[in-house]
Amino acid sequence: MKIIDKKIQLHLIVTIGIMIGGFLGCGGPKQNLRSVTEYGNLTNPQKNQAPASYDSAIEIETPKMTSEELEMSGDLLLTKGNLSMAFSQYEKSLRLNSENARVHYKKGLTLILGGIGADAVKVFQEALRIDPEYALAYEGLGQTFFQMKEYGEAERNFLKAIELDSKLWKAHNYLGIIYNYRKRYDMAINEYSSAIIIKPGKGLLYNNLGMSYILAGDYEKAINAFNKALDTKYSRNKVYNNLGLALSKAGRHKQALKAFKKGGKGPQAYNNLGCVYLEQGKIEEAADCFERAIRISPSFYIKANENLKKAKNKLQ
Repeated sequence: MKIIDKKIQLHLIVTIGIMIGGFLGCGGPKQNLRSVTEYGNLTNPQKNQAPASYDSAIEIETPKMTSEELEMSGDLLLTKGNLSMAFSQYEKSLRLNSENARVHYKKGLTLILGGIGADAVKVFQEALRIDPEYALAYEGLGQTFFQMKEYGEAERNFLKAIELDSKLWKAHNYLGIIYNYRKRYDMAINEYSSAIIIKPGKGLLYNNLGMSYILAGDYEKAINAFNKALDTKYSRNKVYNNLGLALSKAGRHKQALKAFKKGGKGPQAYNNLGCVYLEQGKIEEAADCFERAIRISPSFYIKANENLKKAKNKLQ
């Protein structure tokens, strides 16, 4: 069987993006630095139930799998989202060949996806003990520290990963998120742009680039980035809302409303535009938008009522 090349990254790595979503309040864009979903303890998969009959308890001798076959079995299980079984297969593979840095790396990925950061650090460090220049292991460490909200350590490891392999687009993407969080928007834009050169069809990257341009105050470039994200059909509702934000900040309010409507329902669209007007000090326009949202859905859109009160208080 052919061993998977260590440069190939598994598709189930969680990539974190930045997006506005539907606003629903009147706060400005915030950084999304959430960790991945927890899956439970991967090191203790559920035990099989006792056999229903004597016949089912008869053991049949099966051919033993090689280390490479166990690794490939783990890869297949991981692509199907079965983290516990994938972890188990990687462990078995390592019992037969403990010096395989690639399998240590993949074992670490299952721990990242399961939200078990402290254990993942040790596994990636073991991969680096075997191969000190294994770029993917540094990227894995970066993802782990990012998940643990240790952004300084995450940055250091992502930079080392890129130093060893400049084509690791996920490392560039994570660095962009970190730099946005630190309000270093120029550096974030450079990282997202570098990632796009490597993965030009990845809509997530255009969306994240657009958010950096919004935060930097370059709304026309943000509009262009969001339109490119839409061309890839990436999370269309979220991108349309982000596009609406960029258009409204650029003063193109009619176009913004159309984008907001494509990103959600009518009440949400008017509420989002009202929030932008309120931020821009256009109180009467904001109040009109909130009133329209309430007329469309008086019972559902409670948030618009709250925002309308804010607008009326500023008019007094």
